[in-house]
Amino acid sequence: MASLIPIIQFLHSWTRWIFLVVAVIAVVYFIMGLVQSKPWVKQGQTLLSAFSGLVGLQWILGLVLFILYQIPAGFGIRHQWEHLVTMTVVLIVAHVHHAWRRREMPDARRWRNGLLLMVGVLVLVVAGIFVLPAAIQWRFYLPA
Repeated sequence: MASLIPIIQFLHSWTRWIFLVVAVIAVVYFIMGLVQSKPWVKQGQTLLSAFSGLVGLQWILGLVLFILYQIPAGFGIRHQWEHLVTMTVVLIVAHVHHAWRRREMPDARRWRNGLLLMVGVLVLVVAGIFVLPAAIQWRFYLPA
């Protein structure tokens, strides 16, 4: 089980940077769609799905790490619990867009709602990262 930790840490570390790249692209795309009053396009939904899908993947990898770290520690590492709870809220919020996927609404509202959802998720992600010790917040993990 201990040999699994470096692999999951590597995946969890690098998936966060992929998520960040997708998030920046999606936020810029949604700002342009909103500002330019573009009609809603399938690419908007695809970006929202990629955004929330990466949050889900990150959450699963984090949950595996949480379990692997907590079992030997007796489930008593507080900052990991705080991180897990915050990121679970992030996971829920990131998937809210599925509720309005088939709902009739003006294009401008779709762009605005998607943008607000992503910004809200990013704010929550930053809050969830800051509950961790500074040494592990934003580092690249490379297994030895």
